[in-house]
Parts: sequence; structure tokens; C-alpha cells
Amino acid sequence: MLTWINEKAKWVIVIFAAGIVVGLLAMDRVPNTNQSYPVAIVNDHKVSYGEFDTRIKKIVQNQYQGQHLEDEQYAQLRSEVFRSFVRQVMMEGIYEDAELKASVAELKSEFKRNPDVVRGRLVQEAQSRLYAIQQQATSQEDLMQRSQAYIASLPKFLVDTNFNKAEFDAWLETPQAFQWGVMLQFEEDLKNATIPSRQLQVLVGASVHPTSLESKWNVDRRMTDFDMDVAYVNSSDFAVEEAAVDSAMVKGYFNAHVDSFFVEKDEVLFDYVKLPVAATDADDERIREYAMTLYYQLSDTSSTANFEDMARISSEDPGSAENGGMLNQEAGHGMFVEEFEKAALALDSGAISEPVKTRFGYHIIKSYGKSTDSTGAVSAKVGHILLVVNASSETVDSLENVLSGIKTDMAAGKSFEEAAQARNLPVERSEWVGPGDNIAALGYLKGLTSFAWPNENLSEDVGNVSPVLKNNQWVVVATKAKELKAGERDVSVYYDTIKKNLLKKKNSAAAAAYLTSMADKVKAWAPADSADSTAAAAPAEIEKVKVESKSASVEGFIPGFGYANPNVAKVLRNQKEGEWGPVVETDNGAVMIKVKSKKAVDQAALETAIKDDKDNALRFTTATAFSQYVSDIEKATPVVNNLDLFYKD
Repeated sequence: MLTWINEKAKWVIVIFAAGIVVGLLAMDRVPNTNQSYPVAIVNDHKVSYGEFDTRIKKIVQNQYQGQHLEDEQYAQLRSEVFRSFVRQVMMEGIYEDAELKASVAELKSEFKRNPDVVRGRLVQEAQSRLYAIQQQATSQEDLMQRSQAYIASLPKFLVDTNFNKAEFDAWLETPQAFQWGVMLQFEEDLKNATIPSRQLQVLVGASVHPTSLESKWNVDRRMTDFDMDVAYVNSSDFAVEEAAVDSAMVKGYFNAHVDSFFVEKDEVLFDYVKLPVAATDADDERIREYAMTLYYQLSDTSSTANFEDMARISSEDPGSAENGGMLNQEAGHGMFVEEFEKAALALDSGAISEPVKTRFGYHIIKSYGKSTDSTGAVSAKVGHILLVVNASSETVDSLENVLSGIKTDMAAGKSFEEAAQARNLPVERSEWVGPGDNIAALGYLKGLTSFAWPNENLSEDVGNVSPVLKNNQWVVVATKAKELKAGERDVSVYYDTIKKNLLKKKNSAAAAAYLTSMADKVKAWAPADSADSTAAAAPAEIEKVKVESKSASVEGFIPGFGYANPNVAKVLRNQKEGEWGPVVETDNGAVMIKVKSKKAVDQAALETAIKDDKDNALRFTTATAFSQYVSDIEKATPVVNNLDLFYKD
């Protein structure tokens, strides 16, 4: 019996692992059957769990093709699919209210304009049909006859090497064209989404009227270059102390601009305690013993196991496992850690090493032969089976038990801080976190969002402390220190941002004061190649003031301002040629400019650019207006989100 298990171990592992995966997915993804709630309600339209789950499964099947998705990836996918349903229901309501419908002529035009899309869908359906024929065939002869008969029935443009557009257009006019399921689906997509969306975009864009005058102004700004001397100082050279901006200044700024500082979505500050998920010596020994078991099995001449199959099944190196453990780089070139390279180069061709430990885990290495280059350096082509040393379930359980004790103490009346201190664990505070966001220091924690924003339909009380949450790095328990609802205002949310901006302004003011004090020296400056014999050639820096000659438009790069800074136009608007202008504060410091000359724009090039700018403005502004319109409607649409009744995010 033990011999059979050893020989069949890879299949036992696969079946066992598959059972675990299915069980875990079922725990996370199957809804409570006692609940009859929809996943979402959008404008009174209910989105059922069945609709939602079907779309999720299709995306996983088509886009990820069997790849393993982590909890965070599933949560992100669910969030994206949820939003797609919201937009779909919302847009369908708009189309209905505006009576936007696809005409027969528009549908025909769309089919004819997209032959590659149509052919791609037809080929997929034809391949599925051929696969079904293969499964149903009773013999090889039956398969050949039925396959050939089916292929002969296909449209000629689909099987010919050279695509004939005329045949394709003629086929679209026949009843047979819409006996294909993919054609009916494509027609539905065009009717319900693509064409109405295009019609709506035309309606929204009808208010967009870019003029030649506006385009001329834009082009003239972009194409007119100024030759100038620029003197600038960097604010980083005049940084003020953090204490220069205190809490009273921050609060004063907040109160003076309070309407600019409301939160757009619900926000929470968490206090939390974390324990690192780290493997113990016992975990290391467990993996080493398992690695030795695999090594003995591979070394056993009576075993049918081979290295490549075992690597595909057991290796935790995703980059090489699917290739039977084969590595793309050869050992001996310094591409791998020292322990790995030393063991790999010590192997004869075909030999398999005992488990070798590196910081990545335990490696079982197989050599596929050595080679020596002209310098005498030896390298080896190798494959490996990697077993990562992770914390065991017993280790994680012990960490969870520690944090569960905090919950128990709080239930007995202790505060979060007291319960943590009793275990010598520090309490940390997060940044402001919104629904679906992560605590930056911890990453994704499944269940955090559900704890912070429990669904009103949940009957159980979630309490004031979270369940024990975990990911690959941390085991965590958290409580809400403070929370805000969307639309509320609180200085603490924006405190750091306001302080940073105020400090930046003080830095710029200090830079401007310094440049003002140096203005006379700047005005006396002349470039090294200057024809002005009365001014001595000056260096490119005058006591922290950098000076250089530059040719640029107001939308180009100008030292001290950066690219396309809107303040440049104001500075140059009334600037007299040959004179230094006043000191101007910028985000980067302070600047003085002397315009030496203004270059004329070629008239023919100007007219061409104006026409192109007007055309581009129409397309861009129309698209922007439509995008903003949809975004505004989406924000105003009443949505009930019941995802947390079905998934433990």
C-alpha cells in the first residue's frame, strides 16, 4: 500500500489540493441560501446573484484561463464586475428615457464595417461545434464524415485562405447569417449598448463648439518661442522647519477653505494590532522532511515518478513549474544565490541533488549537463523543485489565538489598548481608509471592509472589534478609531496635505525673498558669449541663483517653472523685451525672466496647425464631455451594494 502511495503520490496530491481549492472557493463564493437579497439594486433594478456569478465565471474562464487568483484579485474582480452592472443598468435607463434605438441600417453598417470581429466570433463558434462533433462521434470514420460535412456547410469566406469582402457582405443579407448564436449575441450588443452609446455621445457632444479663434490662441501659444534668460532658485535650498507650520495654521487654512475639504466616500481610521506570519523552526523542519520525501521518491529506481512531472505538481516556483522545473538561465553565471549555484555545479549530468536550502526555501536540483566556455568558466543547465517554507496552519492558529484573546478581553469590558498592552503588543493607527481600500502597511485583509461597513441587512451585530483578519504576511485585529460619512468635513483627513502645501508655500516665499535680494546681481549678469563688453561674463550660478539662456514657448519647459506651467503666460504677457521681469514664486521656488526676443510663427504652418487643433479639440472635448456626463450620472445613481452578504470581503 505504501509503495502504491509513493508511486501515485503526485495524483493523490493533485486530487487532495483540488478538493481544498474547491472547498475554499465554495466557502467564499457561495451565498447564504437563506438570503433572498439581490447582489445590487440600481435605480430599483435588481441584479441577481446568478447574473453576477455567471459574469464572474465567464471573465475568469476567458481572461485568466485556469490561473489561480488570490483573494485580493477576486475582490477586485468582483468590484469591477459590480460597477459594470451599475453602468449597464444606468445606461439602459438613459437609452430608454431618451428613446435611443439602433436602426436596421445602423446594424447592417456596423456588421459590414467590422468583418474581422464577425469572423473571429464565427470561428470560435465553429471550433466549439467541431469539438462537439468530436465528442459525439462513434468512430474515426463517423468523425471524418460529420466534420467534413459541417465544414462544407460553412460560409465560403470563412474557410477560404483569402477573405472575400463581397461574399461576406452578401452572406450578411441571408437568413443563414443569423442562425449563428454569436451573430445574435453581437446584434444584441450593438442594439443594447454600442449604437445607443454612440447616439448618446452625439447628443451630449452637440453642445461642444470649438472655434477657430480658440484654436488660433492655443496654437499661437504652442508655436511661439521666446528667447530668454532665466534666473531661478530652488525652494529645496530654502526649506523652512516643520515647526514653521503649526496645527493652528492648518486648522485656519481648513476653516477658510472648508468647502474644498469634504470626503467623497465613507472613511475610517483604524487602530490595529498585528502579528507577523513567520515560519517557525518546526515549519522549516516540516518542509525539509517533505523535501526529503520527494528526493527519496525521485532517487528510488523502482519508482515511476520522474523529476519533470513532480516539478509540475509540487514546485512552488510558478516561472519554472509549468516547464517541468527547467530554469531559463544557466547556473554558474551568478544569476542564482550562492548555495544554489554551488550545489548545481557539483552535480553530474542527470543527477538530482538532496534538498538545498536558500532564503527562498528548499530546492531539489537536477542537472541537464555542464559546459565550459573559452575562459574556462563552467555553467550548467538545471531545473529545480522549489518548496517554500511558509507558516503552517498550526503556527497561524497560535497567532490567531493570541489576537482572539484581545476580543475576549474587550467583551469583558477592557479597552482595545488595555487588551493589547496586556499582551505587550503595540497599537498602531492606519491612515484614512475607504470601502475597498487597504491599510497601506498591511495590504489586503479579507473581511476588513465588511467589518467597517456592515450591510444593514445583516442580522448579527459585528461588534466594535473586527474578527481576526489575515493574509500571507500578517494576522490582525482592528477597531474603528474614528469614522466619517461621505460629504462630511474633518481637518484630520486633510491635515498632512494642508501642512505640506503650507510648508511648500513658505519654502517658495523664502526662495522669492532671497532672489529679490539678489535681483541687482542678476540684472548685471551676462552670458559668457555676450557681445555686451560693459558686463563681465558671469558664471551660470550667482550665490545659489542659477542663470541660463533658454528658447521655449509658454507650453514648453522653462527652468524653475517646469513644463506648460500656466503662470508662464502671465509672466510673459506684459514682459518688455530686453528687461528683467519681477520675481515670481513657483511651486519649485522663485524665477526671474528677461525676454530677449520673440520668434515669429510661419503663417502656412500656423494655419495648418489651427485646422488640426480645431479637429482634435472637437474629438477630445466631445469624448471628455461624454465621459464627464456618464461619471456624473453614475455618482447620482442610487445603488444598494449587497456584495458583503455573499462574499467575505
